[in-house]
Amino acid sequence: MDIHPAIAKILEPAYAPCSELKASCTTMRWDPKAGHVPRGFAGATGELNEVELVLVFAEPGDPKPDETHEGLPSAYSYAYRGYDSGEDPFYVNVRKILELCWPTLSFEDKMRKVWLTESVLCSATRECGSIPISCTRACGNHFLSAQLKLFPGALVVAVGYKAKTRLHSIDIRDYLYVYAAAPPGCYRNAAYESWQKIPAKLDCRRSQRA
Repeated sequence: MDIHPAIAKILEPAYAPCSELKASCTTMRWDPKAGHVPRGFAGATGELNEVELVLVFAEPGDPKPDETHEGLPSAYSYAYRGYDSGEDPFYVNVRKILELCWPTLSFEDKMRKVWLTESVLCSATRECGSIPISCTRACGNHFLSAQLKLFPGALVVAVGYKAKTRLHSIDIRDYLYVYAAAPPGCYRNAAYESWQKIPAKLDCRRSQRA
């Protein structure tokens, strides 16, 4: 599965590698042979105007032991396969969200309607650890805001508190906030209930357009 050319144009500078690795993001890791590249995004497999939903997560977790990348195409394909297989709790929970939104569609058709991305494209120095605000703003201004502009009619959802605060840091306020899809937030009793707000909001938006 290939990434949409318009999205690729936005993300390709991150693989130069990204100039911010020597500026605002000096604590972030760049090691393609160990899987450390910007990653964690998938979807938008049809036309951009088919996308109804953008899910914004925090940042990718640590790479798998055997994970390596050669650039943007391999990072996109790896994430797509992860969402397809649903092999860990995060992927399982994202699949649950997509099922809530489009219960009658195949996985392939769901992925035409959603863009899945990260508020910061590189992993934290320690998995689930903090990331400097200078880094989150640089990544958000360079990459996240540009991605969101491709989908002006889509519902933007901040999945987790980190994603919420990072959207705020780049002055994006028009979004829905729900619990994180990754541990530990996904294990809270209210998490699944919060995810149910997403299809309800999508239905409301469709009704307003009808």
